[in-house]
Amino acid sequence: MFNDQSSVNLEPTIKDSTAEPAPELQPKKPKRLRMIALISVFAIAFGGVAWFWLFRHASESTEATTANLQPLEVETTTATQESIPGGSSLTGTIESVETVTTTSRIQGQIKSLPVAEGDTVKAGQVLAIIDVKDIQAQGNQALAAIAQAQAGVTVAAAAQTQAMASKTQAEAQLNQAEAGQQQAEAQLQEAQAQLADAQLNQRRMTMLQKDGAVSQSQLDQANTQVALIQARIKQAKAGIDQANRGIDRAKAGVQQASSQVQQAQGGVEQARSQVQQAKAGQQQTLANLNYGTVTAPFAGVITKKHTAVGAIAGPGQPIVTLESTNRLRLSVAVPESLISLVRLGDEVTVQLDTVNRSISGHVRQIVPSANLNSRSFTVKVALDNSYKLMPGMFGRLELPRESRVVMMIPQSAVFKRGQLEGVYVIAANNTAQLRWVKTGKVQNNKLEIVSGLETGDRIITSNVKELRDGQQVVANK
Repeated sequence: MFNDQSSVNLEPTIKDSTAEPAPELQPKKPKRLRMIALISVFAIAFGGVAWFWLFRHASESTEATTANLQPLEVETTTATQESIPGGSSLTGTIESVETVTTTSRIQGQIKSLPVAEGDTVKAGQVLAIIDVKDIQAQGNQALAAIAQAQAGVTVAAAAQTQAMASKTQAEAQLNQAEAGQQQAEAQLQEAQAQLADAQLNQRRMTMLQKDGAVSQSQLDQANTQVALIQARIKQAKAGIDQANRGIDRAKAGVQQASSQVQQAQGGVEQARSQVQQAKAGQQQTLANLNYGTVTAPFAGVITKKHTAVGAIAGPGQPIVTLESTNRLRLSVAVPESLISLVRLGDEVTVQLDTVNRSISGHVRQIVPSANLNSRSFTVKVALDNSYKLMPGMFGRLELPRESRVVMMIPQSAVFKRGQLEGVYVIAANNTAQLRWVKTGKVQNNKLEIVSGLETGDRIITSNVKELRDGQQVVANK
């Protein structure tokens, strides 16, 4: 018993005085995160092993396949640097010089729209027909308005004729009154002259009668003569007064008749104006009837339809867009750094991939205002459309610059796989080694190599489609 107890350590145990936190206050271990991390590590390790196995298996399979291929006879050339004319290629779009969107000039329902997008039309060909029944009704109203206005002209002309006749009659009465006045004044002057003689005779007779030289009857006769002349003078003055009143009445009549004539003339002019207005309305109606048929102003291609049969067309509403295919041009944005290479009238080269050829054109327009965002100028190049080009096609403007030294190889040496371009070079042990390259411009059946090759590389130029990477070749120069 004591031996067992002697094995027990009786020395006092020194404990850490730092109190452990309560279980509820101790931080919890992120078990889930550790589990996810372990799974990720195992997955990455497994994937690496699988990738290594597959890559090794594929490599071994490719090597085995290439080893089974027979050596292939090929032709080669050496990649060299060449000096070629420099230039800048600027992309642009072929557009029509003449482009128009036909519109309706009247309001009505579209009855026919016998064209479709892409159709080629001739000048004057019908593009749309608009219902003009309402306009025809307006035409009938215009004809009725013309007849009514012409009747108004007839009435106004009759009133004018009557007013002119009244004026003529009033002028005749005025002339008659003035003649009566002149006659009365002449009679007054004559009577006044006779009165002086008669009064002189009366005074002489009175003196002679006092002397007994003449009889009383002779004196009475002289007195009677004076009285008669005085009566005639009084009558002449009355006639003059009456003639003056007649003149005043005649002048008033003439003035009134003149006013009636002017009023009648105004009525005639107004009636004639109404006739002209009615005829203008009829002509407008006839023109609108013609506007019911929309035709092509020039030959071209329908590029867009803006409406359909049954729709209501209104003034100014677009119907179809027509572009001419006879006169085309290339519209291209030229950077500010290259605009000095372009001048009006210059003959330039335009590359058209659609027809796989280059054609010449002439610079017809340079918009003299640079785009503030791109710092470029819009240049218009007139093109010959003998190659059946269409608006919207792609083109490149070639601007000549100083020559440059680049690597050029035959086009036959380059092949494509998807979006990639590659060549085969002769490697060690006369094997074909695949090189992926980046290409540039084509010139004289040679292709510019921007990257992927070095000067002096032996390039395989034949049977490149039958070759495989690593295949033995027999080079023939």
